[in-house]
Amino acid sequence: MSIQMSLVFGALVAQMSFLILLLLPLPYVVRTSILDTYSVIRKNTNVKVGFNFALLLLGLQFFDCVKKLQRYSNVQSPYFAQMQQQMTGGQLSYDQLASKFYAQRNLYITGAVLYLSLAINTVYSILVKLVKKETDYRNLVKEGASKSGGGASQNEKESVDHYQKLLAQREKDIETLKKQLQGMQNAYDSLNETTERSKDD
Repeated sequence: MSIQMSLVFGALVAQMSFLILLLLPLPYVVRTSILDTYSVIRKNTNVKVGFNFALLLLGLQFFDCVKKLQRYSNVQSPYFAQMQQQMTGGQLSYDQLASKFYAQRNLYITGAVLYLSLAINTVYSILVKLVKKETDYRNLVKEGASKSGGGASQNEKESVDHYQKLLAQREKDIETLKKQLQGMQNAYDSLNETTERSKDD
């Protein structure tokens, strides 16, 4: 494999690894840090220019491989006119088969790199929306918890004050009832004493 295709294959492996990393069910903090780092790298002007230039070269190589394979798809084309002596029964020679194999290999590798570039951008945009929704949800949960906590404490204070007032009122009612019972008992006792004296008389 040439140095150029080795670099392309290395880019393919790096893209596959990064795409798998994006698709893993990572914790919220880890995923947010990864997306923030990737966003900073994408916003860099030099990285953006280099990435677009690499995509342009890969696109040209992809179409070149397609053109070569179209030549090999028809052995009766003028491209093989000078090699008719090397072909038997419409079959390609070993050199031509090797060239076709390399063209197919380069086509698959460059096509996979271009496809994964699109896939990474798509997955990145989806994950950014997902993280944004999760961040909003966490903020709403925190706000709801703080509000419910403050409201609960205020309600508890109001309930305690209310029950304390009720308890004080009940204690007053009990004291009043005791006084009434004591007054009735005293009146009953005095009435009994008067009745006993009248019987003695």
